[in-house]
Amino acid sequence: MRARPPGAPAALCFAVAAGLFAWPAAGHAQAPADTAATAAGSAAADTSGADSAAAFGPLPDAPPVRSDNAAAAALLEVVSPAESTEVSEPLAPAPVFIAGRELVRIRTAREGLSPVERATAIRRRLNAVVADGSLDPDSVKLVGAGQGVEVRIGGTFLMMITPGDAPTDDPHALGLWFANLVEDTKEGIRQERRGRTPVRLLISAGLAVLLTLIAIALFRALIMLSRRWHRFLVGYLRDRLPAIRIRNFEVLSRAQLSGAVLAVLDRLDIVAGILLSYTYLTSVFSLFPQTQGWAWLLLHFATTNLLQFMRNAGAAIPGLVVVVVIFTVFRWLANLADRFFIAIGDGSLTLPGFHPDLAGPSRRLVRIMLFIVALMIAYPYIPGAQSRAVQGISILVGLMISIGSTSVVGNVLAGLVLTYSRSFSQGDRVQIGEHRGDVLTLGFFATKIRTRRNEEITIPNGQVANGSIINYTRLCDTAGLVLQTEVTIGYDAEWRHVHALLVEAAERVEGIEHDPKPFVYQRALNDYSVTYELNATTRDSHSQRRLYSELHAAIQDVFNEAGVEILSPAFTALRDGNAPVMPEAPKGQRRAPGAFRIRPDRGTDG
Repeated sequence: MRARPPGAPAALCFAVAAGLFAWPAAGHAQAPADTAATAAGSAAADTSGADSAAAFGPLPDAPPVRSDNAAAAALLEVVSPAESTEVSEPLAPAPVFIAGRELVRIRTAREGLSPVERATAIRRRLNAVVADGSLDPDSVKLVGAGQGVEVRIGGTFLMMITPGDAPTDDPHALGLWFANLVEDTKEGIRQERRGRTPVRLLISAGLAVLLTLIAIALFRALIMLSRRWHRFLVGYLRDRLPAIRIRNFEVLSRAQLSGAVLAVLDRLDIVAGILLSYTYLTSVFSLFPQTQGWAWLLLHFATTNLLQFMRNAGAAIPGLVVVVVIFTVFRWLANLADRFFIAIGDGSLTLPGFHPDLAGPSRRLVRIMLFIVALMIAYPYIPGAQSRAVQGISILVGLMISIGSTSVVGNVLAGLVLTYSRSFSQGDRVQIGEHRGDVLTLGFFATKIRTRRNEEITIPNGQVANGSIINYTRLCDTAGLVLQTEVTIGYDAEWRHVHALLVEAAERVEGIEHDPKPFVYQRALNDYSVTYELNATTRDSHSQRRLYSELHAAIQDVFNEAGVEILSPAFTALRDGNAPVMPEAPKGQRRAPGAFRIRPDRGTDG
């Protein structure tokens, strides 16, 4: 640290203003609270320790060290018991300023005083020395002490430099540091005394007025430029920004996107005004010795946050590059998988054992899995992913998912089973449990069907997978769907004739296939009738109710035309039991009726 030669206050002013944006990180990145406590010289209680015991009074003469190297050697020989036996949490260093520049940085606590409290006490002693014109700045000297090296002006104690306050443990570098400390202390006291003279205060006041006029002119120019900037943005962005779409979904319309971009860019004048005000206040405060602490407070607050932001941004760039590379690679893999499954779906690529209907669900599933894998790989490189807050939220979300996702995971797995078992597809006519209807969607969690009464029913996939599923549509295009209906006919009707009548009735219905031809089974020989089962094939699984209705009507018409009685429902009749009830054909032996017969009396009226 070299002593700065005295210069004009204007140079200091513009240097401080420029330093808001380009001050070096070394020696100026302190916490704002520490800077406020030290630079402004706020009162903190000096209750103990050598730093407070002789704050303003002279001390007894002690042998000064003979050179700066001797001071360094004396300091390196001191080992603090606390430092050698205890490992404590490091404290934030507190700088001490004089004449608008950093003199020393206090890094350790001592005898109950924190670094901030020690630095505040040192600043108060420096204020007292500057106000006391009887103390000669050339009398600043180093004095060896039991706990470190003392800095004194004449017989007045200024500060104690402990081993923990030393910036290095190299004896040669430490000797140079002590030499600069003495020279900077001398020059700082002289500059602060010169700055508090009436002439210097008058010059500083004149410069402050000049800076105020410049700031007013800049503010007026900023207002004018902001109006032109607003008109430019409105005219330029209105017709040039396209809408943001994801396929057919419009995320942001052109008007919404233009309004969002305009709302951000139109506030740049406010940001510029804040920076201008900040620079103006820092420059004006730096002109007066009494407010230079406030200037350094503003300057250090800005540079600390700006440098911290730049450090964080610089540290995040490699991680962001890795994240971009990871997602670029996985997006390429997703596009490659899309082309693969699209080729399978349109039939240009055949994969043995893999049905083309599974190409669409597999494509979506592979994209989701690739995204999850990419997120898992990229997560450690995302800025802020290692913070405690993000880790706590991740643990909370994981706990909530693990507790409440039992049924959800079961439904998702059941949905995958239903998808890859090809139990049904969208649009199929199915019966799931007691519900019959057309499949609307097969989602990750539930299946939706629409009944014949136009009702939408949502069934969890787990319930669908655990029950029976009847698909009426799957084989319609190949073997067709067989419609079955039963009818009971008396024994007096010849069975071949009944078969022909049933087949004729089926062929009359529009929607019943002639190939394969309808056929009939005799299901049962009942006590009073024979049960016939008609089987007819259709290609339209969604018209079962209409086909059954028209088929039943056709059966009634055909049997009525043929004079054959349908014994459904069954009824009780009184007939002559002596004569057998048999069809006319085929002819065979017939038993002759007995003597007793009952005949209806058709000759009477009542």
